[in-house]
Amino acid sequence: MPMIATSILIFALGLSIGSFLNVCIYRIPQGLSIHAPRRSFCPACQTTIRFYENIPVLSYLLLRGRCRHCNTEISKVYPLVELMTGVLFLLSLYRFGLTLALLHSCLLISLLIPIAWIDARWSLIPNTIILVGLITGAAVILLITFTHHSLGYLIEHLIGAAAGGASMALIAAAGTFLFGKQAMGGGDIKLMILIGLFLGGWPHLLVVIMVSALTGSIVGLSLIACGKKSGGSSPIPYGPFLVIGALLDLFWGDGIWDWYLKLIGWQ
Repeated sequence: MPMIATSILIFALGLSIGSFLNVCIYRIPQGLSIHAPRRSFCPACQTTIRFYENIPVLSYLLLRGRCRHCNTEISKVYPLVELMTGVLFLLSLYRFGLTLALLHSCLLISLLIPIAWIDARWSLIPNTIILVGLITGAAVILLITFTHHSLGYLIEHLIGAAAGGASMALIAAAGTFLFGKQAMGGGDIKLMILIGLFLGGWPHLLVVIMVSALTGSIVGLSLIACGKKSGGSSPIPYGPFLVIGALLDLFWGDGIWDWYLKLIGWQ
C-alpha cells in the first residue's frame, strides 16, 4: 500500500480512536458506563447525537462548535483530543513503520491521552485505565517478545514497570518528608508503573522523570507568576507532565538522553 494511503488510514484511525477517548474522558470520572448508552449524547440537553453529527473534527467544524439541538457550546477538548490522537498515530507510523512497535506506540498513546486530560480536569488517574493498560501492554510486549525471540525484551520491560513504580514512590516519599504534606498521589505511582512497562527501564525512566520535572516546574512557576496559583494553593496534577515525558521518550528518548550526556560532559 502506498505510504500516502497508509498515512491517511492511520490518521483516520487515530481520529476515530480519539472520538472514543472523548467518551472515556467524559464518562469515566463521573462513574458512567462507556458502553451504555452506545450512542454519544449532548451533556447539556441529553439528546442522542446522530452518526453524521459525530464525525471526528469535521462535525465540530460544520456545527460551528455548538450542539445542533440546544445550541450549547461544545467543548474544544473534543476536537483537540481527536486531532492529538490522529497526529500522534501518524507520527508513530513515520517513526516505527508498519511493525509491532507501531501497535505498541498507538496503544500507549491511547492510554496516556485520557489519563492526562482526566487528571488535568479531575485530579484523578482512573484505576480502570491503568488496569486495562497493564493487561493490554503486557499482551503486546509478550507478542513482541515471542515474535523477536528475545526474552531480554520482556525482562527489560518488567524491570521498567517495577523501577518506574519504585522510583516514583521514592520521589513521593521524599517530597512528603521535605514538605510535610503529601507531595504526590498514588495514581502517579501507578502511572509510572504503566509507563515503565511500555518504555522499559533506564535511561527511559530518567528521561520521563527529568522532562516531567522540568515541564511541571515551568508550568507551576508560570501559574504562580500569573497569579493563578500560590504556594499554599491546591497542588497541580502531575500526571499530564509524566505523560509529556513519556511521549517525548517514546519518539525521541534516545536523542534526548544523548543530548543530556553531552550536556553534562559524559559523552
